Amino acid sequence: MKIQKKYVLSFIIIFVVIVVAGAIFASKSTITFKDAALGQVNLEEIDTIEIIKSDDNSTNERKITVSDPKEIHQIINEFSRVQLKKSNSSTPSPDSYWITIRSKQERKLGLTILGEKNIVIYKYNSANPKNSIVSYEIISGYNGKLIQNLFK
Repeated sequence: MKIQKKYVLSFIIIFVVIVVAGAIFASKSTITFKDAALGQVNLEEIDTIEIIKSDDNSTNERKITVSDPKEIHQIINEFSRVQLKKSNSSTPSPDSYWITIRSKQERKLGLTILGEKNIVIYKYNSANPKNSIVSYEIISGYNGKLIQNLFK
């Protein structure tokens, strides 16, 4: 009977260790938008954000350019809260946005938002071309209302 208790106790300990290790690994695999995209961008130097909205048919596109510093700050703050997880693919969505962030009239960052679940980040002039385009799944923090309201 003592041997069975040792096996059961050993199994429980191993199970707990695996669960804790899995939780730690899962929490490390998420990254904030700020860490993923804004590292090479001086936020104070952003002077325009260009947003193109594509509805379900690609012939219907609308474009706006945001140059008001308060609106730019609000958009950047909205994205800074977003939690991301690297993804190998992006699910197409009928509601897409292409965003270009410019600093001193130079393109710094490109974003493609596909619905509310996927984002592709393109870093212009990246030091490492291999990491210049990365697809992410949006885990939390993004609801899209701020961007949608800009088109009203």
